[in-house]
Amino acid sequence: MISTLKSKSIQKEYDKLIAKQSDKKHKTTKVKKVAILLDNEALVNVVLANLANNFPLKKEEVTVLVYREYSKKDEPSPQFFTDKDFGFKASLKSDNLKNFVKNEYDLLINYTKTSNLLTNMVTLLSQADFKAGFAEIDDRLYDIVVSDVNFNEAVLNQELKKYLTILNKI
Repeated sequence: MISTLKSKSIQKEYDKLIAKQSDKKHKTTKVKKVAILLDNEALVNVVLANLANNFPLKKEEVTVLVYREYSKKDEPSPQFFTDKDFGFKASLKSDNLKNFVKNEYDLLINYTKTSNLLTNMVTLLSQADFKAGFAEIDDRLYDIVVSDVNFNEAVLNQELKKYLTILNKI
């Protein structure tokens, strides 16, 4: 019962924020700090390796945040967030999540393959200058949208590199 009410309040807040979202001015600086949002912790190393091949980034400049289902057995980690890190009206409970959203990244890449209200909310709240992700999730969240029916991370990185080069961001 509570989770349904909480989910509805987060959805309502999401709809309100997405409607308010206006066109923002992007910085003209090169991409140096990158945030990655995932929904599968097994993909972390694959995504980081693929990103390193496509972009001239240092490992310290990349921050990864992974969504996973809440389990009492899992220990809290700064790399993960769960539905327990959100309160009513999309309030952020964990300091880790608050810091991720507050940090100013040059680029946020959302590699999630299924539409998830919580990962979408993190993407929406993020202070990243550029946001990129798959088209099938929610086009309104991103500045750069890549359509790939297989949700292949390599394709997203390849297309992202092409467009960021055109925009003189890398």
